[in-house]
Amino acid sequence: MNHYNPKVSILIPLYNSEKYISETINSCLKQIYKNIEIIIVDDGSQDNSYEIARKFENKNVIVVKQQNKGASAARNKAFEISTGNYIQYLDADDLLSEDKIEDQIEIFKENGESIVTACSWGDFYGDIEKTKFNKTELWQNLKPVEWLEIAWKNRYMMQPACFLTPRKIIEKSGGWDESLTLNDDGEFFCRVILQSSKVVFTEGKVFYRRNVENNLSSRSSYKDAKSQLDSCISYQNNIFKVERTERIKSALANNYINFIYIFYRYPDLVKIAKSKLSDLGYRKIPVVLGGEKFKKTAKILGFENTLKLRKLITGK
Repeated sequence: MNHYNPKVSILIPLYNSEKYISETINSCLKQIYKNIEIIIVDDGSQDNSYEIARKFENKNVIVVKQQNKGASAARNKAFEISTGNYIQYLDADDLLSEDKIEDQIEIFKENGESIVTACSWGDFYGDIEKTKFNKTELWQNLKPVEWLEIAWKNRYMMQPACFLTPRKIIEKSGGWDESLTLNDDGEFFCRVILQSSKVVFTEGKVFYRRNVENNLSSRSSYKDAKSQLDSCISYQNNIFKVERTERIKSALANNYINFIYIFYRYPDLVKIAKSKLSDLGYRKIPVVLGGEKFKKTAKILGFENTLKLRKLITGK
């Protein structure tokens, strides 16, 4: 049997991450699997990120600079430069376990290039030894529609670096949507997953450095809210090309309800989300989100009236 040794391209968008980029690059260089190239696109950093990254340059580590266009544009630029058969996206402050890529390449060796692989991930605030791994239903082999249904129904996140994806699948699904500022990763990997035959789970690990600004609730600008809504609409448009069952409509409804719950302060966007819910068969918004106090109040006043009360009290 021929030794299976395809090239893997690790694509890193870089912006103002001088504190972390060296550690991130080193986690790539320490991979047990050695046939890799690292493409780093600096997105107009205003600190020393670019200069630090350039210290690692060699024939397998390419560092380029562009004007600030956003992380999605940097990822698309890195993809254009890359030459690998498989693509590993990695943010500039996250880390890969040493066996991450090797484990996933072994899966491709067995299954071919019609699949996408994912792996376990955990988050940490400062000390990587205190990383928390919270297993979900996504940590198993799943068909594409099943994977998306479970993710949307339960509001599960799969950290983007968990995936290793065949180049051919990315080319079929299209690049990152550069108009999105929030949930660009969810929207992109929805298209990727739908182009695959299966999502296969492996045990390699991703360490996700969680900061306050990573939290959805802290991203509250109108632009971010519109991006989140646009990504939900994209979910619907793409999955309806494959399946339009009641279970999928229910999962999609969860996305819109979650949007309304978080971004109720933007009535024009909420109106669009409610219209999408109505199209899915939801004239009344079910109480599926919120803490215990919110749910108890919503059962009496209704979901929207409780949101109005929350806005009156908190301004959000």
